[in-house]
Amino acid sequence: MTAAAAGAGINRYGFLASAIAGRRVTVQWATRSGALAYSDGQSIFLPSTDLATASHPWAAITAQAALIGAGSLHASMLRQLVGRPNLARRYLYLEMLRATRLLADRLPWAFTERLELQAPARTAAVQGSLDLALSSESLPEPPDYFGRIVPLLGMRTAFSEQGWAALSRQQQRGQMKTTAVPDLEDGDEGESSQILRLFQNPFATGNPLSDLLNSILGAGVSKRRSEASAGDGGGAELPVGRVEHALKRGVHAVLSKLPLDLPGPDEVAANPSFSYPEWDVHANAYRRDWVLVEETEAWREDGPQAVGQLLKTAPVELRRQLSGLGVDQELHRRQSDGSDLDLGALIECAIELRAGHSPPALTVYRTSRRTRRDLAITIIVDISGSTAEELRGGESTFTKQLTVAYQLGQVLDSLGDTVAMFGFHSWGRKRVRVVRIKGHAERWSLRVAERMALLEPVGYTRIGAAIRHGTHLLNDTMRLPNRLLVLITDGIAYDQDYELRYAAADAGRALAEARNAGAACVCLCVGSASDTGKLAEVFGAANILAVDEIGQVTGRIREVCRHALKAVSKRRFAPPRGASGDRG
Repeated sequence: MTAAAAGAGINRYGFLASAIAGRRVTVQWATRSGALAYSDGQSIFLPSTDLATASHPWAAITAQAALIGAGSLHASMLRQLVGRPNLARRYLYLEMLRATRLLADRLPWAFTERLELQAPARTAAVQGSLDLALSSESLPEPPDYFGRIVPLLGMRTAFSEQGWAALSRQQQRGQMKTTAVPDLEDGDEGESSQILRLFQNPFATGNPLSDLLNSILGAGVSKRRSEASAGDGGGAELPVGRVEHALKRGVHAVLSKLPLDLPGPDEVAANPSFSYPEWDVHANAYRRDWVLVEETEAWREDGPQAVGQLLKTAPVELRRQLSGLGVDQELHRRQSDGSDLDLGALIECAIELRAGHSPPALTVYRTSRRTRRDLAITIIVDISGSTAEELRGGESTFTKQLTVAYQLGQVLDSLGDTVAMFGFHSWGRKRVRVVRIKGHAERWSLRVAERMALLEPVGYTRIGAAIRHGTHLLNDTMRLPNRLLVLITDGIAYDQDYELRYAAADAGRALAEARNAGAACVCLCVGSASDTGKLAEVFGAANILAVDEIGQVTGRIREVCRHALKAVSKRRFAPPRGASGDRG
């Protein structure tokens, strides 16, 4: 088999891999040596040694795609497998059992019925698999079609694709966990040494000064490893940027602080990124290109959660309430009654009568009715850490917001409106994440619920950036006459250097920009314990809906949305302010 024919043969497996992984995954031949398949989280690489013989590589592709779909290749896990191939093989075996049970409805029957996969899953989450792999319990060797895990390759892809979000929640909050680093096995030494050399002092030539620096920073690999005590901690949990690695010399490890040396904007090139200004109320001026927003896919470290009870079908009354939003006049021809005659239909009717035929119906009128839907909606859900707070009934604000967002999106999409849905959270001005749940051009499907199951409340809330990005999506991608931005939040605007008066002024300025561009804005708070009075000052009392229970949204959502759309419509058709001499 030629290389071209083999390449064309595996292209068809991209659909299988993407369906299992839950997102687009490519399949290609590997260029690096090795006899087993592997993945970087975006592509699955088949060993080139099988080029002439592999006519059915579907089992290896299925296995690697299942690892991607189950979240097994997340950077927070891969980081702990670097330089430890034995641990990686044990982790691979446990994760494959878990992924097979988790994604059973997506996997081919011929794969799930294999003998090696009949063993029950030993763990329920990725962290459980890693803990069990670190233990001394005996585990079988994974078969060859499981492939292998290449930690460095997966970590590089994760950081370029997700940036700051590739870190765990503890690392994002600046909380570092220090764990003991077991002795490296013989086969681990080479890869580990290469990694450690990246952090060594480049001037280390054996002179006393460089040896002293290496000793202080713990940057070198000590030749006296065997002299170190077994109880010393390791620096393996340092998360970002400037890393001082100390192998079994925990007393010399320097812990990074939260804001230091985050991955730069060029390292997030795999995802669409946008820069927006921010209003500085203290300087009474804009900070140009101040906030960086990146669009990413939904991901959760412990895999998808059970959200079936939350994502219920919307009540019929909600559909009735929303059916009149964004409706414009549409001309209907060939009607049985109307204000004008339809000349085309009238001529055809006259011809039929002159020919001696009786027309089936005298539909010779035309009329204009409010039936054309010209409404584009972007729903942005606050998924910051503050929404995780549990309310009186044990349910969190986060779960209530997901339910409301799902029902609104479901109803509006079924009415024929163009609906997009995103989640948002942030970690400073350079890391505002907008998580795709549904795009404007995408059809409503079960994939929306699957992505919602991968959301989790973490991070902070930079409302101004979310409003500006939502406005950009409405105005630049969907040029419809009626545009509505629905922000679902708990009302707590907080981030690094973004709070109180500064945050309120920036959110208010972002809303003014959206309205001037023709996008109506509505703020929806469900079950929030925060003071919504301050939000009302920013959004306007008539454009904010604060309710305690989900059911209360149905009776009031139409009034709030209609008021917001009507206010924007008046502004759109109002004469220029300078025409009447008003310069206020």
